[in-house]
Amino acid sequence: MSINEVQDKLIEDVLLLDDEVSRQQYIDNIAKSLPLMEDKYKHEHYQVQGWISDIWIRAVYIKERVWFTAAGTDKASNSLLAMFARVLSGNHPKDIADADIYFMSEISGLFQPFFTVQWPLILRKMKSQAVAYQIQLLQHM
Repeated sequence: MSINEVQDKLIEDVLLLDDEVSRQQYIDNIAKSLPLMEDKYKHEHYQVQGWISDIWIRAVYIKERVWFTAAGTDKASNSLLAMFARVLSGNHPKDIADADIYFMSEISGLFQPFFTVQWPLILRKMKSQAVAYQIQLLQHM
């Protein structure tokens, strides 16, 4: 599925749920699917600067696709990281770099006010890692 198809599905799934409790349970289940980052990568290079708690994101390039692992020190951050990993993982670096991320504006009410303003920090970190792989690809052509 494309990045936009995954975003659309995520929005649809969340908005189909009738109440806040069901939506929060859905978000919590997404958090459980987060591909966890090994502790050895939890250092400054992978850390998202400016976030309210410690979170880390690592991109891995496998067979022309970028896959993200992440870790956070709190449940809400892990939920957000899991959603971004779900939307962006498995795509070509150029597609990630060019992606228009709109799912957060549709479901932002599920998160603390800080998250609704600061989520671009996560996106910037993920896109910068994808761009690094894109640059490597272009240099080897």
